[in-house]
Amino acid sequence: MLVILAVMVPAIVLWIQRETIFASKQSHNTTAFHLAEAGTEKAYLYISLSTITWNAIQAGIPQTDYAFDKAFADIEGGTYAISITSGPAAQQVTIITVGRDRLRRETRALRVVYSNTVMGDTAIFAGQGVRVGGGANVHWGAVMSPSNIDATGRNFPQFWSASQIIGKDTSANPPNCDSPGCCQWHAFQTSLPAAPSIDFDFYRSSAAATAGCPAGGTPAGSCYYAGSVANWANTTSGKTIFIEGSLSVKSPGMFHTGTLIVMGNMNLPAGVWGKGTVSMIMPDKAWKQYCNAWATYQAYGNDSTDPAAFPGINSDYTATVTPLNSSKISVNGFLYVGGNFNNGGGGGGNSDVYGVLYAVGTSTIAAASPVDFYYNGNAASGIVTTNVSLTRSSWQSDVRGWPAGL
Repeated sequence: MLVILAVMVPAIVLWIQRETIFASKQSHNTTAFHLAEAGTEKAYLYISLSTITWNAIQAGIPQTDYAFDKAFADIEGGTYAISITSGPAAQQVTIITVGRDRLRRETRALRVVYSNTVMGDTAIFAGQGVRVGGGANVHWGAVMSPSNIDATGRNFPQFWSASQIIGKDTSANPPNCDSPGCCQWHAFQTSLPAAPSIDFDFYRSSAAATAGCPAGGTPAGSCYYAGSVANWANTTSGKTIFIEGSLSVKSPGMFHTGTLIVMGNMNLPAGVWGKGTVSMIMPDKAWKQYCNAWATYQAYGNDSTDPAAFPGINSDYTATVTPLNSSKISVNGFLYVGGNFNNGGGGGGNSDVYGVLYAVGTSTIAAASPVDFYYNGNAASGIVTTNVSLTRSSWQSDVRGWPAGL
């Protein structure tokens, strides 16, 4: 027994010692991880407080205390450091945080990417409801409204509503999305993102300072219009146009490239209202809008590698896209309508919109002849707002030590 104890006791003592070391190491490692997480929260708060800060980061200006130049010690257990840089894509920031326990034995690092998604892959947002009917269709981006959406039986794109989706779901009783997978329509949703806060002062001053627009602007020749505008049938390129009243378009139509702000209603003619030619780039994630209409997506003919059927909600499939051409574009860019967007009667002349529509009132796109609305991700990312709407694009552990010099 003495011999056995003489062999086992030292082994047990050694095991306990090692277990204590491992437990202590794990505790310090966990503390460092929590400190790194705290750093990401502080960085998120910093970049979300002001569009001035966001724009400075996008311009590549280093931010004091957020360039691995300060060790934060405001949380018990250790310190952490933060780096905030722009990218990897437009309207994105990369946050890297490093946490270190108070004994400086363990470090953990995290890399998080946030995107300023003003519209969030939403082609049409209308505050008081959307109707897509007749010969009209919405492609490549979602349709969203806190009020009713009338999808008239359409099986693309995605529809999101805080109320009912006519033709899909008119009862608040679950389930309130399509089956299987909730991939296309979502009714009675209580967690829709808030409407973006457009920086009207910026757009007003930009329009007033822009010359070369049709007569009626204030000052003369500018792109700012103090009242309503009728019989619009002009071609304007690369400009910001701001109309304080309503806009009425006449056939044979208009073609505007840039931003068009209409504070009142936008009324479209029964005939052709688009006359521009644009080479459109389909977003590489546009396939997500066609889970119930995969043949429609395939008909674009852009991607020879696409699967035979919808790849699934959790697929990592990325489309390979080539330009599509349209010769009847009316607006190529961001279109804001403070009242109602009215395209509910008569024709449409195969007119198209390539951009993003934000209507405060109702949005009716129901012309008898084909009218297609194509989502333009670049137009969405360029919208100037008074707030920053952040979504987390990625989160991952990073391998790096404590920043030198801290």
